[in-house]
Amino acid sequence: MAKEIDYSFKILEEILTLKKYSSREEVMDAGKVMVDIAEKNEKCPEKLKQAYHDAYNKLESLSFDEMNEIIDILSSYDDED
Repeated sequence: MAKEIDYSFKILEEILTLKKYSSREEVMDAGKVMVDIAEKNEKCPEKLKQAYHDAYNKLESLSFDEMNEIIDILSSYDDED
């Protein structure tokens, strides 16, 4: 049986590492833009559109400090490469 992959975590990672953010609102704005782009793209599969929504919902549950902690963890993996 094929295992379903949750792409929302990868999308969440992409949003958080897109640039250096100065506020939670800035992160949320970037996430909203990405969701809107996915929604408007007729070629984007529904599952992927849902993954963008799921990633945005995950972002909504985080404080800016928590977002920065995740960014720090992700960047520490990049440093190991």
